[in-house]
Amino acid sequence: VKALSEELENPMNVHRWRKLEGSDPGTYEMIQKIQTLQKRLIAKTEEVVEKDLLIQEKEKLYVELKNILARQPGPEVAEQLSVYQQNLREKTRQMKAMASELNMYQAQVNEYKYEIERLTRELQEVKRRYYEQKRKEQLGGRGEGSADGSGKSLKLQANS
Repeated sequence: VKALSEELENPMNVHRWRKLEGSDPGTYEMIQKIQTLQKRLIAKTEEVVEKDLLIQEKEKLYVELKNILARQPGPEVAEQLSVYQQNLREKTRQMKAMASELNMYQAQVNEYKYEIERLTRELQEVKRRYYEQKRKEQLGGRGEGSADGSGKSLKLQANS
């Protein structure tokens, strides 16, 4: 292609064609057709080279995009994600139920603590009255004394 284009740009024997023009017009026309066809061939060859370069670029782009697509998650990943989301919803529901149950139990524990405190105060009050009554009985019946004879047993029990 390069040789043909150089031949067309710099014809060597220009005078030879002029001699042919007068002596043999058919051959001259054929030579002109050959030159025209050579010019067209050169132009088409250049087009083909350009198109080949474009095709190579497009193929590179295609391969890059194909590799990118190969790295993208497929339908099985989407299905697995769906399963995980369903599990998450179920666990969230269970967690909320357990949290409300925990709140209920905490309220119940607080009620029991309050009840224990109330009963402890009531027990202390009953003990206090009981020991007070025993002391009054002891003071009233001083001559009898305590069961062990020391008079200290009720005081020790009242402190416990």
